[in-house]
Amino acid sequence: MLPFKVTESGVLIIRLRADLDLSGRAAAACAIDDCLGAHRSAPVVLELSDAPLSGAAMSAVVRTHHMCRAAGTPMAVVAARAETRRALAAGTGGPSVHPARTAAVAALSAAVTEAAAAA
Repeated sequence: MLPFKVTESGVLIIRLRADLDLSGRAAAACAIDDCLGAHRSAPVVLELSDAPLSGAAMSAVVRTHHMCRAAGTPMAVVAARAETRRALAAGTGGPSVHPARTAAVAALSAAVTEAAAAA
């Protein structure tokens, strides 16, 4: 099980090791899927550890983004390392990437408020 919590504003924060290996990727994907199912429609922040980003962790981020997009759930990533933020932002159409949790939560909260006002 991955560590997670729900903020007062209803944002689901899931912590993921950035140095995830291939054997841990499937377990992480299942745990993330379980969290998303339990907290349906809650905006998601995937918070990466400070370790260098592995290919397996990048894959887990991409998979989580696809799951969130399919569910219509806003998602952001927190990565303290500049190299990790650059790698995640290099692809187009991915989640927003932030250096700190507060920035990610604020961005998601604003997006949810904006979407509610447009509806």
